[in-house]
Amino acid sequence: MNFFKIAAIAAVVVSSSAMASDLQFGWPGNGGGHGGNSDPQSTLKVFQHGANNSATALQADARKSTTDIKQYGSGNFADVGQGADDATITLVQKGHANSATLDQWEAKGSTIDVSQYGYKNNATVNQTAAASSVDLTQIGYNNQANLQQH
Repeated sequence: MNFFKIAAIAAVVVSSSAMASDLQFGWPGNGGGHGGNSDPQSTLKVFQHGANNSATALQADARKSTTDIKQYGSGNFADVGQGADDATITLVQKGHANSATLDQWEAKGSTIDVSQYGYKNNATVNQTAAASSVDLTQIGYNNQANLQQH
């Protein structure tokens, strides 16, 4: 009987060690049924395999947006925001203690794609320009990147 109690407590500890939160807001299009914007087609996926990973994602009034976060290692942190038309953010952090803060706002046709495979890599990306695209890959140890497009 004690084995089952210990197993239940261990399952709670393991399941709470990787945290993810998301917010999605979708508003009807402003066309009023007269051929205007369509409703948002937001998709948000988070997969965290290791321990102590943290992901926070926000999609607010983001038509046809997609956020896909994968963190396979441990101690990875991702903070993603979106609010742009036709926007896509994809983040993969396979290493340990990687950190990324990504932001897209009112950037039509935008894409952010970040991959960090090493240890203690940090990426900060901000986009507000139309038809923008960012692709960042950091492999190794303690790499720092700060990308801004306006």
